Amino acid sequence: MSNILVNTIKDTGNNTLLSSDGSGSVTLGSGFPQNTPAFVMYATGNTTLNTSAVTKIALQGNFLDTDSGVDTTNSKYTIPTGKGGTYIIGGAINMGASVSSLHVGLYINGSYEYTSGGITLNNWIDYGTMSAASRTMVMPLNAGDYIELYGLHGGGSTALNGTLTRTRLWGYRLIGA
Repeated sequence: MSNILVNTIKDTGNNTLLSSDGSGSVTLGSGFPQNTPAFVMYATGNTTLNTSAVTKIALQGNFLDTDSGVDTTNSKYTIPTGKGGTYIIGGAINMGASVSSLHVGLYINGSYEYTSGGITLNNWIDYGTMSAASRTMVMPLNAGDYIELYGLHGGGSTALNGTLTRTRLWGYRLIGA
């Protein structure tokens, strides 16, 4: 058995493709594809979600925005120029108390998106002391498309739980898709 030991792999243009610090940590060079753009937006506090009415969720915070698509003023993410492709988009809503039903709505360009060219997964759990729902979709998006998070519940508490960023909208572009 043979081993090749190197700390840096470069291409013929002397660009670093891969580097290692010698202790097992590897860094990919900028030429490798990345799952970006990527973003995570979240509600910064408790807000009101109406009973039996679709409501846009206020997302005032973010802790990931690789390509400057987050707009916390309007609570939406816009696909940046030149960054169209297939995306995984997800949303989660956490209610401060038990509700009779809870639905997460992912809106693309102002319209409710169910499956339209992608796959979707919706999940709702009532814990007795709180309710949570999440939804994840894989779908093609173009530069300029925007994503918003909406919610609907059938009765019970109206307070969203923004504590610990439990109510959030997130996504990233898939490489190679």
